[in-house]
Amino acid sequence: MSGDRFSLASRVLSAALLFIGLGGPLSRADDAVSPGGLDPAHPLIGTLECDPAHDAATSEAGATAVVVGISWDRGEPGEGKFDDAYLQAVQGKIAAFRADGKRIVLDLGVQYPPQWIFALPSSHFVDQYGDPFQAVPGGGECGVNLVFSQAMRERYAAYLGHLFGFLGNDFTAVRLGGGRYGELGYPDTRYGSRLNCYWAFDPIAQGQLAGLPPGEEACPVPGWLPGSPTPDHDGARRFLDWYLGSLQNYHDWQIATARRYFSGPLFMLYPSTGGLRPGQLEAAVRDDCNGTTGPERTGEVGRGYDTARCVAGIADPGVVVYSTWIDGFEGSDDAGADPARWSPGHFLASLAAAHQPPLLVGGENTGHPDDLANLELTFQRLRENHLCALFWAFEPTLFDGKPAHATVADFKQACLWAGPR
Repeated sequence: MSGDRFSLASRVLSAALLFIGLGGPLSRADDAVSPGGLDPAHPLIGTLECDPAHDAATSEAGATAVVVGISWDRGEPGEGKFDDAYLQAVQGKIAAFRADGKRIVLDLGVQYPPQWIFALPSSHFVDQYGDPFQAVPGGGECGVNLVFSQAMRERYAAYLGHLFGFLGNDFTAVRLGGGRYGELGYPDTRYGSRLNCYWAFDPIAQGQLAGLPPGEEACPVPGWLPGSPTPDHDGARRFLDWYLGSLQNYHDWQIATARRYFSGPLFMLYPSTGGLRPGQLEAAVRDDCNGTTGPERTGEVGRGYDTARCVAGIADPGVVVYSTWIDGFEGSDDAGADPARWSPGHFLASLAAAHQPPLLVGGENTGHPDDLANLELTFQRLRENHLCALFWAFEPTLFDGKPAHATVADFKQACLWAGPR
């Protein structure tokens, strides 16, 4: 029931606050399961958008890993028609990195879907205005309705099966998230001239057609629209609980599907602030999800960022709770008692520490700004939150010679400072 789920989220956040009060999330890091040999005392450090030509320099600077990204649109340009020449080129790139001693983290490329998939029924998310989400090709938005359409999940699973069958499974970790930029979430809440978009109004989600994935349910308040008042805000409460629970189902499905092919660490990418903070969901319900609360205006609610629910429900100890905004945000206060002001990595570390058993935490910076101050802040957050893995976004800026950017020499100093402890 919806009330039970909101209560669960509150209990999880209360537990996280307790661990912070007992000495912070780092106090439980030694108790965390260490999948794949990942160890916060010897963190895995790497870069994003990697070039084999820079491999020797980054290795000398202290990087031990790279992220190798795949593009779904290039790997499967036609339905069931895979471009093995492209995958061979990826294989060659992986071999080059390995020859220089780098460990490989694989990004599956769901954020770059092939265009043929959008010609299929049930492929689009639809908002409350009746607008189907149209992803910009190559824009990293994903946009495939993998939350509510079993048919879409089957297409994506078939792609993953071929991908792992071709490349094997000898990777240090695999990145999951399954949405925009490969992170967990619904599409952007700003679409065209519309604001406060909720992406759960396609016929399958609303219960008008069959085709939901196992474990998913149709909307419990079909026809209810965000902003519509109901007695005791019951419409908003039931809708929002279902909406967030549906994304959690997709979150868990990604983990289970990856486990068919890969037994090592799974980096689950949680975007933005790291998730909704205590009281924010309840505030959105009180306003009937009308888009006036701060977290609705910034998209945290409509994009489904109930990270506390997702992390609490993780049953696989090999999942690494991974922040894509380790360096954010301005005005954050990790030393304070207000979780609304904690940085994304600190908040996620508290959730990981509250989990039974505790989970490991990893992350990356946003990629802007790429200056020395941000590099130092990013590595400071690595140590403070006891990350087992950190990836710098983005490698090319270390070599572009722009005065505003941190250099590979700066990166080396940061790696030395953050070394074994």
